[in-house]
Amino acid sequence: CVLDCDDLCPRTTPPGACCCFQRCCFTSGICFPPGTLTPDECIASGGVLECTIEQCRNGCLIGDNDGDGDLDLRDAHGFQNCYSGLAESAAYVRPSTECLLWFDFDADNDVDLDDYGWFFGAYLGPQDPGVCDDGSPPPPRMVSVPGGSFDMGDPFGEGTSDELPVHAVYLNPYYIDKYEVTNERYAAALNWAFAQGELITVTSGVVYKYGSGNNAPYCDTNSADADSRIHWDGGTFSVTLGKEDHPMLEVSWYGSAAFCNWRSAMEGKPTCYDLSTWTCDFGVAGYRLPTEAEWEKAAGWDPAQQRHFRFGEHTDGCGYDCLDGQRANNWSSGDPYETGAFPWTTPVGYYDGTNHGGYQTQMARSYYGCYDMSGNAWEWCHDRHSSTYYSSSPESNPTGATTGSSLVLRGGGWNKFPHLSRSANRDSHSPGGREFYNGFRCAAGTP
Repeated sequence: CVLDCDDLCPRTTPPGACCCFQRCCFTSGICFPPGTLTPDECIASGGVLECTIEQCRNGCLIGDNDGDGDLDLRDAHGFQNCYSGLAESAAYVRPSTECLLWFDFDADNDVDLDDYGWFFGAYLGPQDPGVCDDGSPPPPRMVSVPGGSFDMGDPFGEGTSDELPVHAVYLNPYYIDKYEVTNERYAAALNWAFAQGELITVTSGVVYKYGSGNNAPYCDTNSADADSRIHWDGGTFSVTLGKEDHPMLEVSWYGSAAFCNWRSAMEGKPTCYDLSTWTCDFGVAGYRLPTEAEWEKAAGWDPAQQRHFRFGEHTDGCGYDCLDGQRANNWSSGDPYETGAFPWTTPVGYYDGTNHGGYQTQMARSYYGCYDMSGNAWEWCHDRHSSTYYSSSPESNPTGATTGSSLVLRGGGWNKFPHLSRSANRDSHSPGGREFYNGFRCAAGTP
């Protein structure tokens, strides 16, 4: 990450233009560091803005061509419209001056695959390119979970036999997403994967691993299942309006693992999953699905009190099947999104203690800072499921059973009652299953 205006915006001309991608001002041959000059002061000193003052005030994120201070699906669509393709391709189109201004990140007078990687790396990565990530934990949109032991399993004696026995598990430090992966982020990754070629294919509205026939389905689009919020027009993936920040559903375990690899590739990290065998290299620094143990520790464990909370919002609720609807989205929550067609998800992180249009939520995150660990979407974990695994699982860094045809799901969903949202509850599904209540979040090992 470079904080020098000249390096970041080499195309900035004429001298004296204001490079606000890093919220710094280049004027009179001098690059002022971020925060030195306001956009108004930049203008007053003779700088010429590449973008509007309002866009600069909003941070002017790299690729934020609509200037709303966020990298969202509108920006992804903008990039898609500007993408020129390969120079040697018959479909090559010379990008416009405006496209070059916003999306020619490597300043080679084109909007090509290199720029695709830059844009989606920023889109799925830091939302403030003015602050460098020098490897310090945690990565963007993730929380850090320190290494150590915790008690895994149901300490309340309320669940089924596959939640027992309660046993001590040691985990190395790791990172896990603060939020479930959203429709918007998944659609952006699909667009990136499609642009690479030979990663995905769409058949009858279902996204598959390229060359797999129908053996490795990734997700449904709306034409295959009306419950999906992902749309495909033959060239671009998009999201149902108003559902951009809701959790991605109708995604299989395969599609969740593939997203982890795409996210790694877009950010220049090594990939964890071998998509020919679906095995995971836990020794690399890329993204992957959390192990079942990692998921449960992040959801229910409180190291300060050395105890396991019943639900993933750092609460025991009011009993086995009783969780305040102001803390989690489940079948009995009564939130404003329980209307219209299914699925009745809420935006990720909705239960944050604020009042949303008259619906007062409570702060409902786990000890480590994760949201929606109970309810909203069931979440895929890395592990194969075994109902007797706890009786013989390793004491250190377990990664699931070595055999079995189903993969673990955790956390309950919008369509289930609270007892299934307990942080110790276990469920499973075939890896190709795509249901309107299954989603995921990513994890990563520490350096």
